[in-house]
Amino acid sequence: MRRLRTFVALFVSAALTVVAGSSALAATRVTVRNVGGLVAAGPVNTENGFPAWYEDKTGLRLEPCLDGDNPLCGFLPGDIPDETRPISFPDNFPAEFFYQLVSSTLDLPGGGRAVLTLGLEGAFANNDPVPGDQVVFARTRVVVRGAPAGQTMTFKHPFGELTIDTDASGSGKLVEDISPSIGNFTVALRGNFGPFLKWDPAVAPAAPQGYLGDPGQEHAVVGSPLNYNNFSVTGGGINVATNQFTVHGKISTNHGVRADNAAVNGDMLDVFASSGGSQLEVVGAGSTFSTTPMLNDQGSNRFYARIKLDGVAPDTVTVRNLSDKPVSTSVVDVQKPTGITITKAYYDGAELTVAADVSGPSSYPLDVVGVGTLPSADPVSFPISAPPANVTVKSAAGATSAAVAVTGGGPSPLGQPPVTPGPDTPPVVVGGDPAAGPVATATAAQTTLIRGASTTLDGSASTYAVSYKWTQVGGTPVTITGDTTAKPTVTAPYFAKTTDTAPAAAVAPTGPSQIQLVVTGSDGTQSAPTSIELTVQNDAVTIAAGARHRLNTELRIDGTSLIGGAAGVRTPPTSVVLYDVTPGRAVTKLGTAQVDTLGNWTLRQKPGPTRQVTSVLVQSTRGGTASAPLATR
Repeated sequence: MRRLRTFVALFVSAALTVVAGSSALAATRVTVRNVGGLVAAGPVNTENGFPAWYEDKTGLRLEPCLDGDNPLCGFLPGDIPDETRPISFPDNFPAEFFYQLVSSTLDLPGGGRAVLTLGLEGAFANNDPVPGDQVVFARTRVVVRGAPAGQTMTFKHPFGELTIDTDASGSGKLVEDISPSIGNFTVALRGNFGPFLKWDPAVAPAAPQGYLGDPGQEHAVVGSPLNYNNFSVTGGGINVATNQFTVHGKISTNHGVRADNAAVNGDMLDVFASSGGSQLEVVGAGSTFSTTPMLNDQGSNRFYARIKLDGVAPDTVTVRNLSDKPVSTSVVDVQKPTGITITKAYYDGAELTVAADVSGPSSYPLDVVGVGTLPSADPVSFPISAPPANVTVKSAAGATSAAVAVTGGGPSPLGQPPVTPGPDTPPVVVGGDPAAGPVATATAAQTTLIRGASTTLDGSASTYAVSYKWTQVGGTPVTITGDTTAKPTVTAPYFAKTTDTAPAAAVAPTGPSQIQLVVTGSDGTQSAPTSIELTVQNDAVTIAAGARHRLNTELRIDGTSLIGGAAGVRTPPTSVVLYDVTPGRAVTKLGTAQVDTLGNWTLRQKPGPTRQVTSVLVQSTRGGTASAPLATR
C-alpha cells in the first residue's frame, strides 16, 4: 500500500518540485471539485488528541485504525516506533495514520504508470507525535511517470477531475491538500474528499467485517458522489481506465465522550456527560472517591453520576467511555461552592436587575461579569440594551451563574440579521506553477433567498489565492458584507420597512443577482472572474375582497402574504405597510400589520380616517405589493 508520507510543516512554506515543463504548466490543476462529502468530525479522544471519528454525508463514520497487529490498519515497517508494543500516545504513536486511504494505479502504454492517492489523514505539525501538534487533512494526489511527453493529461477519479502537464520525460504531479490547522479538525471537511469509498458489495469477496475494504487487495468500489467509481486518464493519444482500488477504512465503533459538567453540592459530586457509547465511568480520585459507573437513559446520549465525596473535591474529573477502543476520555473542571446565591436576575426591557447573597468563602463586593458590581445584598439595576442569557456573579472564591428572566420590553425593530464573516484558509495546491495564475472558484450555501435572509458565499476552494474581491455585476440588488474575505455574507435587503412614511420605490434592476469573484495571487496576478447567481424571491401580497372604509367609523382591510404559494414561520415575521392612495390627494400612511404563520394579515382602525379612503396600496417587507379599491358602505 502506498502511503502519503507527510511533513505537514512544509505544506505552506515550501513548494513541491514541479516535474512538468514550464511551457504548459497552466493545465496542472483541479478542474472538477467535490464539496461537502464529509460533514462532521467527532469529539476529540483525549487519549491521543484526535477526533474519535469522521462522518460523511451518507451518515457513515470511520475511526482511526490504530492496531499495530492488524494488517487492515495498513501500517508499514517503521511506522510504529516500537512494533513489539501496543500503540500508545505519545511515546509509541505513528507519525501518521488514516481514517481512510484509497489508492489506484494505471499502467500506461509503453511502460508508464499513474498513481492516485486519496487520503483523510491524522498527522502532526512537525511530524513527531507531540501533544498539541495534532492535525487532520484531506489530500488528493496523482503522480504520473512515463506518459507521453509535453502533453496535457486529464485524470478522472471518484471525487473529481484534474489535469496534469507532462515534461520532456513524460512525468508530472499534482497534490492538493486542505491546509491543516492545529487542533481545528473541521478544516478537513472542506477537502475534495468523500463520501467514503468502500468495496462494491456486488463483487466477491466481501469487505472484512467492520471495514470498508482491505488495503492489501485491489477491488471494485462504490460511493462516488459523481457516480464515477473508476480512475482514468485521457490525452496524448491515451485512453486508459481501471475500477480497481485498494481501500483502507475502519467503520467507527467509537463514539467518544464529552464531560459536560461536574459540580460539588454539599458532600456530593454531580457529574454529567454525553456520548453515543454504552459504558461510561467517572475515574476515581485517590481516597476522595472511587471510580464510579454512570447512569444512562436508554435511547439518549445523557449520562449522570452522583458521587459521595470523602474529603476535598479535585479541581478536575475525568470521564471515560469503556466501550471505545482505545478507551476515550474527557476532562472537565469541577465547579465548587462559592457561597454566592443569586436572588434576582431579570430584565425589564431597559435595565438588568441583579441581587445576590453571600456566605462562607465569598464576601462583597461581587462582580457581575461584564456588567458591573454588587456592593451589598441590595438589588442593583444596570441600564443595558442587550442583556446576557445568563448572568454570572463572581468573587475571589469562584463564580455562580443564573438564567436571566425577561419581564418586559417591546419588540425589537426589524433590521438586518447579524453577520458573522470569518476568513478561512484556502486549499494549498502543490504541483503546477503558481506563475500560471490563480483560479477563482465560487459556491453558495444557498442560491435562493427571501428578503431579509442571508447566505454565505465561499471562494476558499480558489487556488493560489491570497486575496479576494466579490462584486455584484447585475440583477436584483443585494448587500455583500466582507467582500474581500474568502467567505462573505450576502443579504437580500428588505423592501418596505414599518418605519416608512411613504411608499418604497420599485427595485431595479430585477432578475437573478449576479455576484462575481476575482482572486489575486501572491505576485499580484488576478484570476479570470467567475460568477454565481442568487435568486431573490419576493412574497405575493393580496388584498381580500370586502375591504372597506366607513367614514368616521371603521377601516377594515384583510389580506395574505405567501412566498412560493406557501405560508410559514419567518424570522423576523413579515410585515405589511398600508397607504391611502385615494386619487386627488397626497399619499398618506394608514398603518402596519404583521403577517401570521398562516400568511394572513389584518388592519383594523376604529374609528377610521376622517377623510374617505377609496383606494389603498400595500407593500410588504418581503418585496410584495398590491393595490385595491375600498368599498365605502
